[in-house]
Amino acid sequence: MNAIATPVPAGWSATLSLEFERRGPRTALVRNRHDGPLRVQRPFYPESNGQAHVYILHPPGGIVAGDSLAIESTVRDGAHALVTTPSAGRVYCSNRQRLLQTQQVSMRVESGGFGEWLPQENIVFNDAQAINRTCIHLQPDARFIGWEITCLGRPASNELFVAGTLKQHFEITLAGQPVLLEKSRYDGGSPLLTERWGLNGHPALATLVCTLQDEATEQALRDLCEQHRGPHLDIEVTQLPGLVILRAQAGQAEPIKKAFVAAWHLLRRTLLNAEAVAPRIWFT
Repeated sequence: MNAIATPVPAGWSATLSLEFERRGPRTALVRNRHDGPLRVQRPFYPESNGQAHVYILHPPGGIVAGDSLAIESTVRDGAHALVTTPSAGRVYCSNRQRLLQTQQVSMRVESGGFGEWLPQENIVFNDAQAINRTCIHLQPDARFIGWEITCLGRPASNELFVAGTLKQHFEITLAGQPVLLEKSRYDGGSPLLTERWGLNGHPALATLVCTLQDEATEQALRDLCEQHRGPHLDIEVTQLPGLVILRAQAGQAEPIKKAFVAAWHLLRRTLLNAEAVAPRIWFT
């Protein structure tokens, strides 16, 4: 007689769908639908031009084996939405069945809209089986600032990423045509993580992207990177048609976050001719 197999938990699936419109002096959150453990409570308005700051809450606090999160947002003409997270995301180790742990983020910004995707860092634990996919869809004359910050393992706790896999996909399209398409795979314990031609022993890596074509601002970003660059942070600027990109590697996420926030303030001044107000949740 064959033993009955024990069912394998499939994990939690959660979705969140947001839509922003300009209503009078402010950007309003006009659509907020969720299924599963993803939430947005209400927008905040710390800035003078009525930008909506939205914090995505994930009560479980991390992604375990079999979990799948999908976050989508739409920013309409004239609206300005900043979407962030209140704390670092955690992708815990997978299970014996090696079930995947996925997060998919999609943001659509219409002409005349301004979208920002500025989450806290993702910490990928040793032996995770993670997929992180970010797709930004822009129409002509849309503006966007976004970043992805990832830490492989927990170096501060001496827990290195020696097993498991992270697959990352970062895509930006303009009027349906790809303008940036990056795919990466990081296998725990592989030479890519330690060799000079790879991450050179830096477990924290990040990319910042902004829709900008301005030589003066590009030079200002290069100067800013020179100020932050040091033995614990490598950071460089790349200019593509219509985009400026910062790429960084470090021993921990903190120096990257500090440099990226400074770059964000600079880019906001260029795009809006006004000082940005950082989300309060970043400092709690």
